[in-house]
Amino acid sequence: MKTRPVSLPSRFMGSTSPVRPTGSLLSTLAPALAFLAAFVALPAAQAQRYIMKDGTAVNAASVTVDVGGLVQKIAGGAAERRYDFANIARLDFPEPPEIAETAALVAAGKSAQALHKIEPVYRRFALFPKTPGSWWTEAAVLRLRALLLPPDLKVDPKAAAEAPARIRTAARELMTTAADPDAIGEAQLALAELDIRAGQPELATAMLNEIVRDAPAGVKVRAWLLRGDLALKRQAFEDALECYLRIPALFGTWDELMPAALLGSARAYKGYGDPDRAERAYLDLIDTYPNSPQATAAKAESGL
Repeated sequence: MKTRPVSLPSRFMGSTSPVRPTGSLLSTLAPALAFLAAFVALPAAQAQRYIMKDGTAVNAASVTVDVGGLVQKIAGGAAERRYDFANIARLDFPEPPEIAETAALVAAGKSAQALHKIEPVYRRFALFPKTPGSWWTEAAVLRLRALLLPPDLKVDPKAAAEAPARIRTAARELMTTAADPDAIGEAQLALAELDIRAGQPELATAMLNEIVRDAPAGVKVRAWLLRGDLALKRQAFEDALECYLRIPALFGTWDELMPAALLGSARAYKGYGDPDRAERAYLDLIDTYPNSPQATAAKAESGL
């Protein structure tokens, strides 16, 4: 059976000019185009809403936060409408960009910059820590992680002396306020790390043993990392290596913790008397995570 070429009607051929809508088409589309333009032009603040228990959506840009509630000016500012905090069912706020930005700063070991970035978000949502849609827990966890980093004494000379009290306060606040098991586990990890820093490894070990047994995966992986640090500190290199190697073996998707696990394993191999594997771990860290603080430490320790 022979096939014939398909001939396109002449209206589809011979012209590359763009199709221009007619006046009648424009008038038909005008309402939809106007709505779309208004939607695209909406400022970011209009996407932030308080949803009340009766279903009312209150634009965040139209209210101020007062003691006990939200205040909205009406009648040209001549009167006020109040919305009690107790009547807020949830928050409809997009994720603040500072969340991802702070996470990157924490991963880079930049404590002062991370705290400066996340503090406004932490305070903004502090009145609604348990309200669905609030970003307080995420901000509080990042703030705690930033506090645990080595402080930048050039930015804040008092940071090192004040760090233990600030960490303890932040951890206890999370434990008593947050409902998320991961956040509570992060707080427990912070307290265990404080015990290690204070020379109380027995208390830290008891806490970490409880965490690795019962905590969610995101907390458990950090607990294994901290257990490795604790074993390394007491020169139990074989135990430390076992802890560090669990992270890529069992928690391979937690890429943010791989630099610390690789550095720990390199140190454990070195202490264990296996310089070849130590060098391979150092090289793996430097090649895979070249911009991490752990890579900088690896270069200094290995001479690579």
